[in-house]
Amino acid sequence: MGKTDDPVASGPEAGRKAAYFARNRAALISATQVLLGDKGWNATIDEVAAHAGVSVSTVYKHFETKELLFETCITEAWYDWEQWAFGLVAESKDPLEQLVLPMRLMVRTYKTHPTFAKMYATNLGQVSDLVPRFTKNLGLHLRKLAASGVISIDHPDTRISNMKAILLRAFEEHVKNPKGKVADADLAIELGLPILGIAPTKAKALMELPLPI
Repeated sequence: MGKTDDPVASGPEAGRKAAYFARNRAALISATQVLLGDKGWNATIDEVAAHAGVSVSTVYKHFETKELLFETCITEAWYDWEQWAFGLVAESKDPLEQLVLPMRLMVRTYKTHPTFAKMYATNLGQVSDLVPRFTKNLGLHLRKLAASGVISIDHPDTRISNMKAILLRAFEEHVKNPKGKVADADLAIELGLPILGIAPTKAKALMELPLPI
């Protein structure tokens, strides 16, 4: 005889438990993101629990280690920003605008996503290990543009790596010094775009487009 399904594992009660678990996880991540911006990677699980208003055991129900929790907080903040940025530029029909506008939004995170920017700035050493995850979609996008002929470049891997480095440097300078001039970050991006085969005049025009914020 086959094993009878556990009635507790399905139905409305299971749905409520899953929703409760998801809400607790989201609240824990949100509170930890603020703590990471204030105290950085040296924050303890006890401090996380106190900041989130939960028990230490509740933290461990969601995340096995502090490192996994912290990495998840930073990674999810990045992906949330990415989806927000892509949503803002989705209506544009120009593939180069869809490429460049998120770059310009990225160096304005202290205005649009201050918790994320502060968290990144406070944990630059640890975040550097996560950069390959963050830049994956940019690399895929650039290769798609190259394959479709929107940009025409030789040595695409090297050019894409160089553009990533320029963009991340501009972003890191921005989050380390939110009082710095955004125009300086914009200029760094503008001067980097010709690496991707975008003419300087076109690069300048792209950087002068009104931002959707």
